[in-house]
Amino acid sequence: MTDPLANVGFTNEHKLRVLWTDSDPAGINFYGNYFKWMDEASYYLFKAGGILWEEWKSRFNALGIPLISAHADFMSPSAFGDELTVKSGITDWGRSSFTVTHVFRNSGHTAAVGYEKRVYCLGDPSDPRTFKSAPIPDDMRIGLGGKTRG
Repeated sequence: MTDPLANVGFTNEHKLRVLWTDSDPAGINFYGNYFKWMDEASYYLFKAGGILWEEWKSRFNALGIPLISAHADFMSPSAFGDELTVKSGITDWGRSSFTVTHVFRNSGHTAAVGYEKRVYCLGDPSDPRTFKSAPIPDDMRIGLGGKTRG
């Protein structure tokens, strides 16, 4: 499999351990954990790019980047005790949306590749009727290795 992050300028990598609570009775990691780990990996990617999710409102006057689509391809199982390396980067930029790609490696082999499509969102957190997509700010794009819209 070719590396979907090979041509991405900015990536972040972190490690995680498959815990007992992540595993089924046979000791194999439950597939749903990858979706939790993708969300965590997105947080760490943004943090490495200088963008803290805790500052959405104060820095950007935004709600955040809600998830609108997620899927994963699984190549090999991981099990209790395995240490996974997660490499993440943005592989597609739109006007208000973007795709974060996550490559999970286990002992040097690709265990899974996951994709999250997210949208930059404004609005009043207390009134869902006000939620709307908006152009991704240029400083956010630059911090994460993208190009400005201009």
